[in-house]
Formats: sequence, C-alpha cells, structure tokens
Amino acid sequence: MNANAQLEGSSRRRKAAPAMTKAARARHIGLALLALLLALLLFISGARLLLAGIADYQAEAFLGAWSKARVEPDARAWAVAEAAAQRAISLSPVADGERLDRLGRVYSWQHFRQPFAAAHAAESRRSALAAYRASLEVRPTWPYTWAKVAQSKLFLQEFDAEFAHALTQAFAMGPTRILINRELADIGFRAWPHLSAAQRQATLESVRRSVAYSTPEAQNLLNTAKYTNRVGEFCGALEASMISSRKLDACQE
Repeated sequence: MNANAQLEGSSRRRKAAPAMTKAARARHIGLALLALLLALLLFISGARLLLAGIADYQAEAFLGAWSKARVEPDARAWAVAEAAAQRAISLSPVADGERLDRLGRVYSWQHFRQPFAAAHAAESRRSALAAYRASLEVRPTWPYTWAKVAQSKLFLQEFDAEFAHALTQAFAMGPTRILINRELADIGFRAWPHLSAAQRQATLESVRRSVAYSTPEAQNLLNTAKYTNRVGEFCGALEASMISSRKLDACQE
C-alpha cells in the first residue's frame, strides 16, 4: 500500500508540474506586459515634455523679438506664437504658472500699441488678464505676474480693487527687482490721476529705486515722465532722495 501511495503521489506531482509552469509563464507575461505599458507611458510622457519644451522655445522666441523691436506683431506671427503658447500648456502634465504667464504676455503684445480702453483690443487684453490670473493661482508670489495684472488693468482702464491689489503685491514682492520697479513706475505715471496718495508714494519709491540702479534706467523713466506730464513728480522724487540728477537735463531747468 505504501508503495502504491508513493507511486500515486509521484504521478500527481508530475501532472501538477506543467500547471505550475503555465502559471509562472502567465506571471512572467503579465510582468512583461506591465513593464511594456510603463515604458510606453514614460515614452509618451517624455515625448509630451519634449514637445512642450519646443513650444515654449517657439513662443518665447517671438516674445523676445517683439520686446526687442517694441512693435506689435503681425497677425500671422502672433497666431503662431499664441498656438505655441497654448500647445505648451496643453502638453504640460500639471498647471504651469510660467507657461500661463507666457500665454498672457502673448495676448498682451497683440495690441500693445493700441490706445487705452480701445474696443478692438479689449478681447486680447481680457484674455491676457485671464491668463495672468490663472498663473497666479499656481504661483501667487511671483511679482512679475502681479505687475502684468496691473498693466492689463491699466490698458483696460479698470482702476478697481484688483488693480490696487496687483500694485500692492508687485511692490511688496519685488522690492529689489529692477524690472518690477521699472514696470511699476511706468504704470504709476500713466495711471497717476487714478492713484491714491499711498499708490503715488509707492510709484515714486519705484522711481527712486529705478533711477538709483543706472543712468539709462533714469533716462527711460524721464521719457515716460515727459510723455505723461509727470516730470515735476519725477524730479521731486530724485531731489527728495538726494539722488543725483546732473545727467538728466530736464531736472536742471
């Protein structure tokens, strides 16, 4: 009986062996398919990031060219830049404050030279403002975007609570950044009649910071002051802070 039992047990083990081999093979196939799926997902993710990077570069190149020339883009160039900025956002795996800010700048440039409150420029300016708002939801401490919100409100001639808040945030978050002070001084002079006393003082502080940075910065702001009839305020800010204005002829008259 023992011998028969041993033979039967051996037979059962031999029959079970192929089944175990099939199970192991199925596991190996499953793992291989999982690895292939993960590799595919990584490839797709990498490809999306690469395409987003190319779109970033394309949109930024247009912005750089427009900024250097200080002219509005032609319709075709603007459309290409806007599509690239939108594509970079759509390809990003998460909300990206920098890309949203870039989209806002593309919209801001579309009618950059048009008059304040121009009806035909309102749509692009509101689109810029929407993009800047979305950007600030992702990175609320970025002063450059706050300054762009204030600029957009200036172009729309909307001197409301959002405008005031944007000025305050940009001023508080970028005290040592020359680009912020330059932007705020420019906005302040252009919006001067609509500013509160505190906002005017903040504008003049941005003027002093910009002038102290370099003579070219001082000359650029002087040009803005002339254009906006704010030369008296400009020169007074320099005198009050004892910043030399010897190289600025308008302040010697």
